[in-house]
Amino acid sequence: MQINRKEIFDKVKDFIIKRHIMLVLIIAPIGAIVVFGGMVLYNQSETFCQKCHKNQGTYISLDMRIPAHKDINKGGPTCVSCHPDKAVEMLLMRSLKKTPKYAQRVANLRVKESVNSKNIYQDEECISCHPEILNLAEVDEPNLPLQVKDIGLRYDHEIHYRFVYFRAEDEQQWKQLRVKDNLTEDEQEEFTLLEKIRLGNCETCHIQSKKDEIGNNFVDKTVNYTARNPISCAGCHEDALPTTHPGNDMKFPSKETCQKCHHGKIHGKFLIFKADCEDTSDTKNCVKCHPKFNPSTFKNDFVAR
Repeated sequence: MQINRKEIFDKVKDFIIKRHIMLVLIIAPIGAIVVFGGMVLYNQSETFCQKCHKNQGTYISLDMRIPAHKDINKGGPTCVSCHPDKAVEMLLMRSLKKTPKYAQRVANLRVKESVNSKNIYQDEECISCHPEILNLAEVDEPNLPLQVKDIGLRYDHEIHYRFVYFRAEDEQQWKQLRVKDNLTEDEQEEFTLLEKIRLGNCETCHIQSKKDEIGNNFVDKTVNYTARNPISCAGCHEDALPTTHPGNDMKFPSKETCQKCHHGKIHGKFLIFKADCEDTSDTKNCVKCHPKFNPSTFKNDFVAR
């Protein structure tokens, strides 16, 4: 059977002429959806994000040396996985939510921003995006303030995270070390830490929501109602709120935050070493946080800055 191409072309041409309005109404929305979907996928890709955040422009903030970023281009978590607030649909939702505020301002009405002190991240949520933070015993040097860049900053996240509760494996290790004779130096250090965790069990006093002997929830009124659990991730990173993070730059905890626990006094049943970088009269504990600390030069260097 011979195909008459001219006849087929004429029929298609006549169909388009007669039905062009219907075709436009059908094809245009489909085309718009396809183009918009492709734009969204590209705009949320790692390639697009790194155009501004890695090499150029005023938004350079992507440090590939940070553990949370190291697998971005290796099939690991995407940018939007840890920064969902940058997704297009979230931007649209925020714009819609802000509409009443804008309307109030246009009408010259007073706008009151409400803050919910309970609106914080749980440790599990923090670890889900920062799983390797427990392996980080020193702060990333590029993030350190100028005053302490030269002497570094050691902060063992795993030790602080473990202070929240006394795990079953910790208890088993503690029992084995307790009955063992002639502990090595490393074993003695580990046993001392486990003993502090066992006796202190910081969460016993520093969390309000607890369970009684039969499993019923109750609020512990001996805990300050305005205080957060200082041993949690948000206890030090107080500005890590779902409304601001991820997205906003995270600040280092202030010295006052560190001194909430490191006040140099007997706390509970064990001693917390003092942290005060401005008091150089007693410097024996400085190297615990600052591994390159030098008492003979630190004071002059600090003042010079």
